Amino acid sequence: MRLLALVALVLTVAACEPGGPQPSPSPSKSPAPNPADTLAGDLRTHLDLLLGEQVMMVAKQAVAASTHTDDYESYTSLLANNTSELTDVWRGAFGATSAARLGTSWDTQNTYLVDYTIGVVTHDDAKSKTAVNNLTQKFVPQFSGLVSDASRLPLDPVSLLITQQVLEDKAFIDNYADPGNTQKLDLFYRNLHIAYAQSARFGDALAVAIADRYADKFPGDPQLRAVNVRVSANLLLQERSYLETMATAALLAKRPDEAVAFDALTTNSSAVSSVFVVAAGDTPGAVASALSEEVRELLNYTKAGSPQKTGLTEAMARFANLAGASRQQATDHANALLKTVDDQRAKDFSAIATDDRAAATSTQPIADALRG
Repeated sequence: MRLLALVALVLTVAACEPGGPQPSPSPSKSPAPNPADTLAGDLRTHLDLLLGEQVMMVAKQAVAASTHTDDYESYTSLLANNTSELTDVWRGAFGATSAARLGTSWDTQNTYLVDYTIGVVTHDDAKSKTAVNNLTQKFVPQFSGLVSDASRLPLDPVSLLITQQVLEDKAFIDNYADPGNTQKLDLFYRNLHIAYAQSARFGDALAVAIADRYADKFPGDPQLRAVNVRVSANLLLQERSYLETMATAALLAKRPDEAVAFDALTTNSSAVSSVFVVAAGDTPGAVASALSEEVRELLNYTKAGSPQKTGLTEAMARFANLAGASRQQATDHANALLKTVDDQRAKDFSAIATDDRAAATSTQPIADALRG
């Protein structure tokens, strides 16, 4: 009954909308321990980030396949790295045998998603139909059963979450198959965000169940307001980094999704501002200004190809300061982001995906600095 209650609670919480009252300021001169900094908080944050990253890798390979660019193999290769890290998380909770089975099933899903992408892009209806059938009729029941057995989560809600994830992934792949259709390009970014958020709902349910069952391994409460804030900030900033490099890639290639990609960044900025205002009490104007300046400096660098990077670094430093992060952490992210843009400009397709991931990963210290 407790697990059922936990599942019901997680399924009703939006992945990127932390709530709850404002914490009272500490009278101590030294900062109090962050209540989100627990092994249970680490578990939920790491799991959600990896699941969200997988969605972004699927999207990146779909864009590359549709635009016939050579970074396609780089992004599909990163799916294997993602599976390996997810398997490590599952191993820490469930042991080697169960984790290996989950990892193999998850890797099979990636194969089916790539097959579906190829089928859609090449207009091979038989291939895409087979891939969908494999996803819904093979992967979903197999993976859901493995998760249910390992975590003791009820099978039906797990199956529902995984089925919905597959459908959301399919939707954004379909949207990008017709890049000449502006309306579908808009839907691509909207459905990508929906799929990204959906992955966190599964991650939240699983993390709560793991922390509840293995409290000795993962002490702490993964549902604290502070953890909600930590997870939301991490997911939004990871999503932002990947959206930024999608926008710069479209700009450099003069693709029709350039404007739509920057519109998606505007939507992300609004969500990031909401988290910062609620969690840290920052003024909406200060956050919005810092985020707008960041996008403007990134746009200028991408257009001009100038070696001058201080503009973006300064904008990132302003934003990071609002989270309580250090200037060095802001500089690290700015440099990683610009390295990806440099790869895109130089058409260094072998390095783009790895550097893109490094840029997204470098947002985590900034996100973790925000205290809920």
